[in-house]
Amino acid sequence: MSKPVISPEEFIAEVNKRLPSIGGYETGMRVSLYPEGSNGVTASGYSLEPDTIEARAVVGTAISQVLFEFDVNPHISRES
Repeated sequence: MSKPVISPEEFIAEVNKRLPSIGGYETGMRVSLYPEGSNGVTASGYSLEPDTIEARAVVGTAISQVLFEFDVNPHISRES
């Protein structure tokens, strides 16, 4: 069965929504499209705050969870 397809904006929103439920989360951790101000079509990736080893571990877990449930289409832009 295929997974629902989401935009990069929806992907970022879903990751951020899950962050607080992951062990090691600290207030202020978040993910955003990169470069700042880009949309799903123009983004070249994502950035995280703060850029620490701990944040990378927490964000990596959230990303794995989201990608297990959804496919991301980088060619669409759709606000979450």
